[in-house]
Order: sequence, then structure tokens, then C-alpha cells
Amino acid sequence: MESLNIVIPCLKEAENLKFLLPKIIKNLSPTGVDYEIIIVDSCVPMDESPAICEQFSNVTYLNTIGEDNYGNAVKTGIKSASKEFTLFMDADGSHNPELIPEIIKNISDSKICIASRYCEGGETNDKVTSIFLSKVLNLVYSLILRIDCSDWSGSFKMYQTELLKKVDLFSNNFDIIPEIVFKTTRLSKIKKIKEVPYTFDTRVHGQTKRKLKTYIDFLLTLIKLRIG
Repeated sequence: MESLNIVIPCLKEAENLKFLLPKIIKNLSPTGVDYEIIIVDSCVPMDESPAICEQFSNVTYLNTIGEDNYGNAVKTGIKSASKEFTLFMDADGSHNPELIPEIIKNISDSKICIASRYCEGGETNDKVTSIFLSKVLNLVYSLILRIDCSDWSGSFKMYQTELLKKVDLFSNNFDIIPEIVFKTTRLSKIKKIKEVPYTFDTRVHGQTKRKLKTYIDFLLTLIKLRIG
């Protein structure tokens, strides 16, 4: 890999960005990879995120194009991405930047590599109910879409940027995560997705953006993808 974009959708995540951005840079610098971190904030800034991003030369601050939602933030990031690969991360500290070099290493001979909570060696420190719903959802996605992927719903994933720009995405919320997995895997004709185990931690500051409706959106998107 020669170059990498890291796309981080944000909504009032200034307190988390203060410690997350330095950690990402610290772990990326030794790799020698040319990188750009893209922070995609809400349509109108709601906190100090723009000022925080200005402190780092390799960080680009953008506002979401269109309606304020996670899906449009992801689409805005994809549109702006120009490097060879694109890595998606959460802004809340739940994705450990120390894993980035390992993901880079594992994608060297592939087009897709995901960090998984549920493959061998992976863990999650989420609530019991969230873990149960997540595991059931991931199992159903794998069975119905017939793609070997242990973690459909987690957003800590890396793709060849060219692949991302070729797929047409319809989801507006967190359900865009499995939609991207399905469409890029089908387009690239990959038989098995590369997975790197990681430990999911709960957010450091602020409140989670995922609600019960998130899981309903996941199921509705699954139906759309299946009948395609």
C-alpha cells in the first residue's frame, strides 16, 4: 500500500477527536504510508471539531453533503477520498488506532480487510443486549447473503478506494456499513473477506448514536440487498 484515507464520520465528537487524532497519526507515521484523515462532520458544526482539525496538517475537515445522517457522512467521505485505500473508523474511541498497521499489512494482497469483534481473537466490551442483537444480525446477514463475514455491522473496515467509488449506495444510516460490505465484495468477486481480530471498547465521551431503530434499518436493508 502506498496511500490511505481514513474517513471518520462525526457528530459532536470534539472531545474524542482531541485524543483520537494524535493516536492515529502516531500509529500511521512509522508505516511510511502517505495518508490523509478526513473528518466528516454534521452539515453545520455543533462543537469545536473544525478548530481541532486545523491543528493537524494531515487532517481535512468536511461537512456532510445533504441531510445530516451517518450514511450521507460516509458518502461524503468516499466522494472526497483520493488515496489508494480508504479506512473507516468511529470517532468515539471504540476503534483502537494501534490496529491500523495490522490492517494495512493484511490488505496488501486483497481489496477488503475488516477489523472484527467476532472472529477468533476478537472481543467486545459492549452491553450484553447490544452484543446479542449484533451477533444475531451478523449471522442472519451471512446466511442470507451467503458471504463469509463475521462482523457485518462494525464500521472498522478498509477498502480499495476504487471499489468504493464504483458502488451505488442507498442507505442513509448505519445500515450503509453492511451495504458497502455486500456490494464491494460482490463487485470484487472476493470469496473470503480478510479479517483482523480487535477488541471493541465503549465510547470515551458522549452518547452512542445507535438506537433500536438502527437494527430495524439493518434488517430492512438486508431485505433490499437480498431481493436486489
